[in-house]
Amino acid sequence: MTSTLLIIVVLALLVFVATAALWFDARQRRMDRQLEIAMPASELAELVSVRRMETASRWQFLYRLANYRAAVDYAIHPLFVLLAGVVVATAVFYANSLFEFSTIYVFFAAAAAAIWVVRSLFGWQQRRLANQLFRQLPDVVQLVTSTVRAGLPVNEALRTVAREMPQPTAGQFSIVCNELNLGRAPEEAVEAVYRRTRVPEYAMFAVTLAVQLKSGGSLAETLQTLGETVNQRVAMAGRAQALAGEAIFSSRALTVMPLIIGGVMYLINPRSIDPLFTDPTGNQLLAYAVGSILVGHFVTRWLIRRETSL
Repeated sequence: MTSTLLIIVVLALLVFVATAALWFDARQRRMDRQLEIAMPASELAELVSVRRMETASRWQFLYRLANYRAAVDYAIHPLFVLLAGVVVATAVFYANSLFEFSTIYVFFAAAAAAIWVVRSLFGWQQRRLANQLFRQLPDVVQLVTSTVRAGLPVNEALRTVAREMPQPTAGQFSIVCNELNLGRAPEEAVEAVYRRTRVPEYAMFAVTLAVQLKSGGSLAETLQTLGETVNQRVAMAGRAQALAGEAIFSSRALTVMPLIIGGVMYLINPRSIDPLFTDPTGNQLLAYAVGSILVGHFVTRWLIRRETSL
């Protein structure tokens, strides 16, 4: 009873700390936005905020541990992601009531499961946002090229992107337009999109704008070449994903197959499966089997993602 109460208290403290961290981070971002509106971008860049530096260094380790980037606009609120991690940790402790492993091992397993869930959910949202921006980028470059050829300046072309493109590109370029209104250069505003989303093609876009705006020349032709390059990269990413479909299906099938076979064996002869849940040695074998399946699945996914990334 005492260990269960201690676990509940620890989980409650973790939820409180996570909620407080998110609240402080949201407040700091609101203050930064108000400061950007009140002061020109050139003067704001010269300011050195000791409090901002201390806050960044204070939460940097937790952000890296949770795979959280404050600049990303997450579809699922970070608080719900943290609650999902707490729910998974609680489920691990509840499952231990059936197997009765040592509390210290279960604590580490619950912590690892919670961290994995939080990192996976944040990472999935970041990859989803980056993939959507990547696939919409050819239309962005084409729209900017058409606007520049019509004789309008680059700033107006970027505003056109914010008005005409769907989300999430429209949201990112709305931030770009706000930065342009504050006096920031177009190439620096586009480079900020790369820093927020980690899409390498936006860095290429920013470099193209910087070179052409400073050295002169036909910006429309350069953007057209960039658009063709981005189109080729999008097509290559699609082909790589299609070629990796068989490996993805195989990894999922190998992960689910032990569950299906175990369920069939339990229906045919329950006594052959019961020792896995009732005997201590069976509990250890079941834990090792589940752990090995999960490790194999995630290693396979990591290899597939590594080989298909451009």
